[in-house]
Amino acid sequence: MKKNNIIVFSNDNFNFINKFLYFQNKNTLTIIDILRDKFKIRLISKGNKFKTINKKKVENVVKGNFFNLIKTIKGNNDIKFLFISITPFNFFYFLILKLFFIKKEKIFIFLRSDGFKEYQVKLPFIGYYVYFFMFKIFELGSRFLSCSKYFEKIKKFKILLPSELDNLWLKKDFNKKIHKKISLLYVGRFRKEKGYTNLINIFKKMNKRLDGYSLYLTLVGSEKKEKFREKNIKIIKQVNNDEKLKKIYDSHQIFILPSYTEGYPQVILESFSRKKPVIIFNEIKFLKKIFSKGLFVSERNEIACTKTIKHILTNYNKIITEIDNINLTLKRNYKFNLIKHLQS
Repeated sequence: MKKNNIIVFSNDNFNFINKFLYFQNKNTLTIIDILRDKFKIRLISKGNKFKTINKKKVENVVKGNFFNLIKTIKGNNDIKFLFISITPFNFFYFLILKLFFIKKEKIFIFLRSDGFKEYQVKLPFIGYYVYFFMFKIFELGSRFLSCSKYFEKIKKFKILLPSELDNLWLKKDFNKKIHKKISLLYVGRFRKEKGYTNLINIFKKMNKRLDGYSLYLTLVGSEKKEKFREKNIKIIKQVNNDEKLKKIYDSHQIFILPSYTEGYPQVILESFSRKKPVIIFNEIKFLKKIFSKGLFVSERNEIACTKTIKHILTNYNKIITEIDNINLTLKRNYKFNLIKHLQS
C-alpha cells in the first residue's frame, strides 16, 4: 500500500544517527510513531545534540531541512504538513510554505497547550503579544487540531485528545494500599512554566510529619544529575522507558502537577492509570472540567497544599475507587483520530 507524504515541524530537538532517532520529547516521538504506519515522514526540527539524550530505531522517517523542504514542495503537490505547537521556529517554516502558496487544507497545526499563558510566563511583558501575532497568522492559513475547546470558534477546528496509554499502563499490577510513608511525585520537564521550583519551595515549608505520616517528594525529568541536600527530596533524570516510569508511579501515592499552564497533561492520564490521585494549583483549575474525579485543586502555598493532602489521605480508598471508574483516553484512540483528521 502506497504511503502518503507528510512533513512534520517540531520545536523539539531530534538527531538522526545510523537509523536511530535521538530525541528530547517523548510526546512528539509518539506522533511520529503513530504517523509512520500511514505516512512517509520528513522531520524538520531543532538538532541540539546535547539535549537529545534518548534514542529509538525508526523507519519511514528522514531528517529534513530548509533546502530539501524547498525542493520537496516545488516537485510534489501531494503532500501534507503538520506543525506541532506555535513557536518562532515553526512560524518561520510556516511563512516559507505560504510564500509557495501552499493551501490551507494541506497545513495542520496541533496545539497541546495554551500557548498564550505559556508565553506570558516565558516573556512576562511581551509574551502574550508575540504569541497572539503568530497565532493569528497560523489561524488564517492552517487547520487547527487541539485538545482544548478554547479554540473551537476557529473554522475547521477539530478536537484531538493525545494519549500515551497502552496495555502496559493498564495492567492491574498496582498497589492500592497506603503506608505511613507518603511519597509525592512530579514527572515532567524542568522548565519555569512547569512550576517545579515553586513545588520544591512549597514542600520545604511543609511539615514533613503529617498525622502520623512521613512526607517525601520525588521529581522526575531533570536533563542532568542533580543532588538535593534535603533527605526528603529526590531528583531523578528524565525516564523514557515506560516500564521503569510505571514502577516509579507505583512506588508513590499522590501525584502533584505544579504547572502554571497546561493543555491535556499526559501525566494525569498516567497517574489515573496507576490509581494515583492528582493535585493541581489554581492556575490550571480548568482541568476539573475534564477530570471531575481524582483531581484536587489547591492554592499555591504550603498551608493549602497540606490541607489537600490530608483530605486525600482521609478519603484515599473512596478516591481510588472513583479513579478506577474513569474512562481514560487510550493511545489507539489517539492514533485513529489523528490519522483520520490528517486524511480528511
